[in-house]
Amino acid sequence: MRGMWGILIGCVALAALSLLLPSAPSYDPWAWIVWGREVALLQLDTTGGPSWKPLPVIFTAIFARFDVLGEGVPPALWLVVARTGVLLSIVLAFKVTRRLAGPGRWTGLAAGSIAALTLCFAPQWLRYAAHGNEVPMAVALMLWGVDRHLDGRRAHALVAVFLACLLRPEVFPFLVLYGAWTWRAEPALRSLTAALAIALPALWLVPDWIGSGDPFGAGRKASSEPSWSLSIRDQPWLAALGRFHRLIGLPLELGALAGAGFAIARRDRRTLALAAVAAAWLALVVAMTEAGFSGSARYFVPVAVIASILTGLAVAWAVQALGRANVAAGALAAVAIAVAVSPWLGDQLRGLDRQADTSAEMVRLQDGLIDAIASAGGPERVVAAGTPTVNRGFMTRLAWETGLSLAHVEAIDDEGLVFTTPGRPMWGRPPPQLELPGPHRVLVRTGAWQVIAEPPPRVTAGLATTAR
Repeated sequence: MRGMWGILIGCVALAALSLLLPSAPSYDPWAWIVWGREVALLQLDTTGGPSWKPLPVIFTAIFARFDVLGEGVPPALWLVVARTGVLLSIVLAFKVTRRLAGPGRWTGLAAGSIAALTLCFAPQWLRYAAHGNEVPMAVALMLWGVDRHLDGRRAHALVAVFLACLLRPEVFPFLVLYGAWTWRAEPALRSLTAALAIALPALWLVPDWIGSGDPFGAGRKASSEPSWSLSIRDQPWLAALGRFHRLIGLPLELGALAGAGFAIARRDRRTLALAAVAAAWLALVVAMTEAGFSGSARYFVPVAVIASILTGLAVAWAVQALGRANVAAGALAAVAIAVAVSPWLGDQLRGLDRQADTSAEMVRLQDGLIDAIASAGGPERVVAAGTPTVNRGFMTRLAWETGLSLAHVEAIDDEGLVFTTPGRPMWGRPPPQLELPGPHRVLVRTGAWQVIAEPPPRVTAGLATTAR
């Protein structure tokens, strides 16, 4: 555990240095940052925005008071926390896989390295890392739980899985099973288990109940079936399986199956348990999609992570087995595997390049939104003109900049200013006002952004049209 403190400090330092790169949270993280400010002010309103997540808001509520150092400090602190989770997940994927590989230094190093590298190609991993998404942190906590369990530190493992459940609700059934197991196997942990059993629903339900009047608001939002949801397809379960296959690819699927096969042959119950978790998680996501949840790519990431671990183990064990029989055969097998996966690796690298381009555009557009607000007279004048709104993907950022609640920014108010990025549908549809009949006036053009209002002088007074 002492070694983990050094790793944690190193990951925090690297995460802080990453802020030197163009950085900005995305839709969900901005919502958590807004809610953190509202919690600090005792004004929580969760009626708008995405579904509630307890752990991110605990962090952002703590960070909210650092806004006295600058408005950009709380978001930057959240990005450091989220990116620390990204780096920890990679380190822990290596560590867990190396441990599962068994004796043999080079076998463990090879298996761990393959797993860590493959994890970097998990669905949308680079975008999650760039914009402060919760998924990599949840993965890090789950892997830390596995690592602590292998060390025999059940209390640490239980707390880690509990914290992961405060990020991803899909962890809940696995937390229940592990809690039930520790209750029976570790009587000394029963007080901790009971405390966590009370804290879990309290943290998920009570704040959302206070903020929206509905303790189950998070679940209703998550199953609201937006236009892109797989749940509205003719066969949602089949669409979910199809998305999973496209996201991780055939080589990783075959590698995971091979790893499970080796584990059966080796009677490795620890690896088989991990494979069973992956299968159960996939079945859970498919069932959730059938029940009305969206089947978003981030739901599949934990399965992709375990598939990466199983693939690393499969490759290392295969080469090890052949090497014991014949060193030349082992070396030839390693080369053959590298050649076989090279097309898949090329596709994944191109995917990372596309993610990098998309993330860079997101940062540019968010910076442009700040310029547009400034050109429109600043946050106070924007709010004075009525409730502003913006393309769906930027509503949470606009709420942060203007000090409004997410529900206010999401409201349709014909009297407020409209910030829009024409021709960029991937960042959400333009605000509904622009679809209504009637005249509009472009007040500001700056970069990719336009600020639009209806003609009444009380809206447009004092705003100058600018172009950059």
